[in-house]
Amino acid sequence: MHVVLVVPGGVDRGGRERVIPALLDIIEGLASRHRVTVVALGQETMACRYQLLGATVINVPPERRGPVRLARQLFRAVRAVGANGRPDVVHGFWASVSGLAAVLAAKRYRVASLVHVAGGELVAMPDIGYGGALGRGGRLIADVTLRRATEVTVASHWLAETVRSRGHRIDGIIPLGVDTNRFAPWPERAVPGRLVQVASLNRVKDQPTLLRAVALVQGTHPEVTLDIVGVDTLQGAMQQLAADLGLGDAVRFHGFVASDELPPFLHAAQLHIVSSRHEAGPVALVEAAACGVPTVGTRVGHVADLAAFDPQGARAVDIGDADAMAATICALLDDAALRSQLGSVARQWAEANDRHATVTAFEACYQRLRAAD
Repeated sequence: MHVVLVVPGGVDRGGRERVIPALLDIIEGLASRHRVTVVALGQETMACRYQLLGATVINVPPERRGPVRLARQLFRAVRAVGANGRPDVVHGFWASVSGLAAVLAAKRYRVASLVHVAGGELVAMPDIGYGGALGRGGRLIADVTLRRATEVTVASHWLAETVRSRGHRIDGIIPLGVDTNRFAPWPERAVPGRLVQVASLNRVKDQPTLLRAVALVQGTHPEVTLDIVGVDTLQGAMQQLAADLGLGDAVRFHGFVASDELPPFLHAAQLHIVSSRHEAGPVALVEAAACGVPTVGTRVGHVADLAAFDPQGARAVDIGDADAMAATICALLDDAALRSQLGSVARQWAEANDRHATVTAFEACYQRLRAAD
């Protein structure tokens, strides 16, 4: 089968930086059994093609000038979809320009399309400038993409309900799994009181709520420490807030860390923390779950899903509620048995939804769509 993936970047030829690890896992898994072409929008500034994990990547550079630059980029993306021959199915990641390109290309080549909603395409948070739905153009792109796609999938039940509430259908829920050999338990490495967050420093991740929660936890658990792993897009604002809150050396900012170097940070932690205002299905939670590290987080994405399990696989609090987050962290730091139970449930879920399960689920979609085409 010839599968064409249309992605908004995240497939750098080096395979370590400027990548979306979940996409690389999908590409590698599919390419082991199918012919895979990846059309990347704006990965590099010049048009090019290269090999990555057994797939051919065709880069469509961004259009920087002119009132019809979006139309030109879409035209070039549609043409790139067919550059390696007619596809059997076109799969777009994000219901944004990449998803729209996938839908248009599928119509051009008379094949089925699958779109995976993977971020904040339908979200508008004007106070922090986040979300694809902030402008009329973004809303229109998402609406056309989701209505014209043959099938639509998401990573979490929570996001499925969010998308349905906006008037769109969901045909399947497919979590983006991780390599459970790389991300595996190592409980003897855990440091008492150690917390970890794997997330870029940006407004939607809401690190102010996280840092305020940690400051509250310090009142009863002075040994608590926090590792934050992720690129800083806020020019040191969170480091300054940590200092203002008197957290001192209790919080360590590690910046960018490649995916293959993340496990030691997770192994050292007793709890993984998600403080985001929005998440489709945070892969960092899946990585922590695969390591048996339970998550305390805001009620979004996989956090909401696992917190609804019986028994629970995570603990969820309201968005922006630093007091509730602190209280939940303290309760779990004091209860090793409950941490173990949460971590065990999360681990079982991560194993059942690993990267091989993700690829298999997408393959089933492709085969069904191809048969019905």
